Amino acid sequence: MFEIRVHGLGGQGAVTLCTWVAQAGYSVDKHVQAFPFFGAERRGAPVKAFVRIDDKPIDLRSQVYHPDLLVVMSPDLTGLALSEGITPEGRLLVNAGSELAERFAERFSRDVYYIDATGIALDLGLEFDGMPMVNLPLLGTLANQSGAAPLESVLEIIHSIASKRKNSEAYDTAVKAGWNGVQIAGDGGGTGQVPPDGDFNTSRTGVTPIEP
Repeated sequence: MFEIRVHGLGGQGAVTLCTWVAQAGYSVDKHVQAFPFFGAERRGAPVKAFVRIDDKPIDLRSQVYHPDLLVVMSPDLTGLALSEGITPEGRLLVNAGSELAERFAERFSRDVYYIDATGIALDLGLEFDGMPMVNLPLLGTLANQSGAAPLESVLEIIHSIASKRKNSEAYDTAVKAGWNGVQIAGDGGGTGQVPPDGDFNTSRTGVTPIEP
């Protein structure tokens, strides 16, 4: 089983991101769960959302406390996100540029996987209600790093959404940029391209999946 916990702010699309990842996994016959946890339900308030992906049915119904992939959509939430738990081998993925990622790697004494999802969205003119649509590049990133689904399956999901809008090509480009653009900062080999983690532990089993 591969578990993901996403920390974001209201309006960034954390819940939608996790739903998309689950839909991508489901489209290639994975068992999936995707669900949110809300505190104060207002724009700009911290939001958590979760994804589980497995080749077998899933019976867990708890929040994800020790994710294999911890995703931080707003860099200000990085310390809080780490304090809530991660597996010893888990990856920390932050929406940030290289300079900030290097500072986080030093501060937290760990490798930091990063992608400038905000920059990608702004460069492509992808904004919703004044906020960069960072969940689009992060969809490509999460699908790749979790092994949820191949790029073609992810793009099919986005095409069905983007077809209703005038900038469908930008959606496609954002997802591809997220799929290919993850970097790493820290002591584990410097800064460079990060390969996907397609082989995940399937020792945790379960029953009926929550389908998106």
